[in-house]
Amino acid sequence: MLWEAIILGTIIGWLRKGRLKHLSRLNLEGWPLVLVAVLIQAAIWVDFTTSFQYLKSFYSSLYILSFILLVMFFFIQGSQPGFVIIGLGILLNTLVIAANEGMMPVDSTNLPSYVFEELASGEKSPFHTTIDEDTRLEQLGDRIAVPYDRSRLLSIGDIVLAAGAVVLIQQNMVKMRPARRWRK
Repeated sequence: MLWEAIILGTIIGWLRKGRLKHLSRLNLEGWPLVLVAVLIQAAIWVDFTTSFQYLKSFYSSLYILSFILLVMFFFIQGSQPGFVIIGLGILLNTLVIAANEGMMPVDSTNLPSYVFEELASGEKSPFHTTIDEDTRLEQLGDRIAVPYDRSRLLSIGDIVLAAGAVVLIQQNMVKMRPARRWRK
């Protein structure tokens, strides 16, 4: 969904006569937080997909930590609407992941059977689990089907995050014009 949001934000930005080069004006304070979060998630994924799995007992804690770092980054950015909306989306995802021991719950009734089987067996992802009777905050889990890809589900947090990305990109593509001064 993030790629779709980036494309939509860019199209809206162009329609508003914005330019991609204006995105370079963004001052991303605390950017190392994002770098560390991405490296943590990449380390988990690499560890999960190899036979080593040295980090397996730390997946939950590390995954939650990566989301906390992302929330911190987006709220450090200040009051710009796009950053606040993205931060809120990540916060919603963080809440459901933390409430479910570091796993994003997935509504298996909206998935093709082969995807459900891979999720249920633990072979598909170190970050996801199927919704069951022990799931907390399940309404914030991955439940919303993507119409053009039945193997993907989105959470409310994902949708909020994507909306924030659209707002952030298109607003920052449009060059700010200085306020006009009225002559007396």
